[in-house]
Amino acid sequence: MTQFVLQFLYLPLGLLLVIGWMVLAFWGGSVGGGGPDAADLADTLAGLSAAGISWRRLRVEWNGRPEEWERFTDELLRNRFAAAERTSGWRPAELPPSGVRRAVTGLERHHYRGLTPLRVEELAGRHDWSTDWAKSRAVQGQLHFYRLLPPPVPTGVPDPSGPPPEPGTPWGPMRCRVVLPLLTLVLRPGVRFLELRRSPNAYVRHLRKHLRKRFRAELARERSRNHYRFDGTGRVLRRVAVRARHYRGAGAATVLRVAAEQGWKLDHSFPTDPRHTVHLCLPDGGCHPGH
Repeated sequence: MTQFVLQFLYLPLGLLLVIGWMVLAFWGGSVGGGGPDAADLADTLAGLSAAGISWRRLRVEWNGRPEEWERFTDELLRNRFAAAERTSGWRPAELPPSGVRRAVTGLERHHYRGLTPLRVEELAGRHDWSTDWAKSRAVQGQLHFYRLLPPPVPTGVPDPSGPPPEPGTPWGPMRCRVVLPLLTLVLRPGVRFLELRRSPNAYVRHLRKHLRKRFRAELARERSRNHYRFDGTGRVLRRVAVRARHYRGAGAATVLRVAAEQGWKLDHSFPTDPRHTVHLCLPDGGCHPGH
């Protein structure tokens, strides 16, 4: 109850302190004084948010009945699991060449205080998630969960060597705009000029140059476990994401065709999203078993 009442005082004050800290960070960076690190600011904001207590949690804490805690905790788990399945495990250092993604999330002790950790594990099992006990024991009170998710089944992906899709189809050319390219011409002059020109051939020339540069930079990266997940044969999957602004007037299928010229193909690990991003990959390295 004390925490609930006092948060209306200390949360606004904390927010003002964070804003002042951010101003100091920008001012310190502009004059070369350094200032607080961005990661420190993010941690502070996260800690400030966690310091609050909702009316519903106050009622659960006040009543203290296991059935109330179970409903409260199960809803939190359901929301966190859904968010983690969308956003977690996509980094190349976490995503193996097989595309089997390991989504992870956690739950702080004050969100399940009225339940035993084993009961929380049972609740997580209802949603097909497992408890990472090794990591949970390393962090006092916080439970960690994971779920292995197979790569999505690609649908409607055209053959890179086939005929180009028609305009208006998911993998075909998209409608070119005028207002947005003019407003953002200074920010991205290269791709905005392409959209204003509305020339598919100009997009193809741009893609060849852009992808060659991206592929060269990716292949030059060190093959370390800090950057990639290795498979059983020592192979990694080089990955490159291409945004829609680079192929809007030519279509996402053009990205597949230009990438295939350099040996790259569509990355099966990611959902197909030709209207926004095309993910490409190239197997790299590896050795025979036993070597």
